[in-house]
Amino acid sequence: MPVTRLVYDITSSASSANPAYIDLARDLSIVNRRLIRQKQIFTVHGGLMKDSGGSELLFSTVPMTWTSKLAINRSFKMWRQSQKRLHDKTEGFKAPKWNDFKVYMDTNHIDSRTLTPKFNSTNTHSVGEWNYSTFLQPKLIDSGSGTLGFDEDADQWTAHVIGEHASTGVHSTNDGILVPIGYTRVGIIRSWKDSRPTPNENQPNTPIFNDLEAMRIDPFSNLFDVQDDDSEYLAIAVDENESSPYRFDRVQGYMANEHQLVSFADNQGSSDIVTVPGFQALCGLVRIDVVSENNLTLILDVETEGEAF
Repeated sequence: MPVTRLVYDITSSASSANPAYIDLARDLSIVNRRLIRQKQIFTVHGGLMKDSGGSELLFSTVPMTWTSKLAINRSFKMWRQSQKRLHDKTEGFKAPKWNDFKVYMDTNHIDSRTLTPKFNSTNTHSVGEWNYSTFLQPKLIDSGSGTLGFDEDADQWTAHVIGEHASTGVHSTNDGILVPIGYTRVGIIRSWKDSRPTPNENQPNTPIFNDLEAMRIDPFSNLFDVQDDDSEYLAIAVDENESSPYRFDRVQGYMANEHQLVSFADNQGSSDIVTVPGFQALCGLVRIDVVSENNLTLILDVETEGEAF
């Protein structure tokens, strides 16, 4: 596969409280002068970090889990459906040539914090149009007396993968439940998790034994039983691990700051060049928490083509 080398400068404006972000799909599109769609898995083979001493970077991505992929695919399908609805309702409508599904990484990810690649020591690539997808929905308003209604206007919001929703207001129902209204940013994993009922923790994993006697005399059932009766062993086998090894009510990325740490680079206080281990990034979104920085240049070798999911 072809590999594209991306070069970035990280300045003192980036810190652990003000992380920098890389959108690999955007930057590969800029450097290769063609649209690289964001909804892919991107592979970073590795890279180099050079500074004058003391820099430390932590690289994080969207958690590479089935829940993350399912949540992103759900939002992508909804975006496609909204595009199709507009096409069906509007005669002659044709989506722009560069139209694509694009989302932010988290609530801190904004355009001004996204690094732009360089092509030599002094010159930065020019960025064309890279608009993150705008979603529309009927605007919910507080109709009074603990009820919600719809306004004639529509809410416009972008989406991010990790973290809670952002809104301009909140509505309190008669039951005291707080419902956000006036969305400005919507969390993709949060929305997916909230749309699903919490599964019964025990039912999916409770074994049903149709023939206990056949199991009792089975060699593996008696493997560690020196007595003829292995009822104690059967009781343990039934009771242990009857629930899932993960919590049904928790999905990584549902709350803020639930990124997946995938790589780091630490110069240990000396002026030198250090390597950056490789990693993969869902939607090409990478967050860089800068623990310390001192005239830092970062180089990443990225596969030009992503992997569909």
